[in-house]
Amino acid sequence: MSVPEGLEGLCFACECVSAKREGYSDPWSAIAKNKLLPDGTKEEILNLVAREPKTISQLAEALELSPPSVHAHIGDMVRSELLREAEEWEKSHPTERYYEPNFPVVTAEERAEFASACREMAEQFADLFEKRRARLERAFGKTGLAGRGWEFADLAQYLYATVQRGARTLLEERGALPPRERHANGVAWVFWAEEPEGDK
Repeated sequence: MSVPEGLEGLCFACECVSAKREGYSDPWSAIAKNKLLPDGTKEEILNLVAREPKTISQLAEALELSPPSVHAHIGDMVRSELLREAEEWEKSHPTERYYEPNFPVVTAEERAEFASACREMAEQFADLFEKRRARLERAFGKTGLAGRGWEFADLAQYLYATVQRGARTLLEERGALPPRERHANGVAWVFWAEEPEGDK
């Protein structure tokens, strides 16, 4: 998959579906674009080690896979920096290696601590977006999109994403948000996970 030479190519809704090299959208899209989690087995491994660090033999037993197969997955995930060795974990044998996610995993209890503030900020953002809708509709009327058969509603998600990404860029420039970090394999991303609703 490539963009023909001399053609800049479109910026799609998510760069994870694009052959373009430079990032232009969400800082976690490089995980998908670079196939760092290409199959369900790696996701299962992350789910298991998120509960508590585990060894390759423990993972092999839980997944009903051979230790060499799990070892290959772990090697890929350590190289891509999705996993790290858990230093502060009690080992029954000095040679044992336990692995854990190399990104924050937010528990349901931790998420609850942020919920009220995040909900309030989301409501303020939603109110502002709705208040500015008329201005956006006027701008839409000055484009050729309606003449090509599109309605404002067809552009609403694009406009929301543009505002949200613009806010992220401003916050990164102001130092309030960290930019995507380049990892050892050359891929730049910011990533996290959270427990599903109802988990304790």
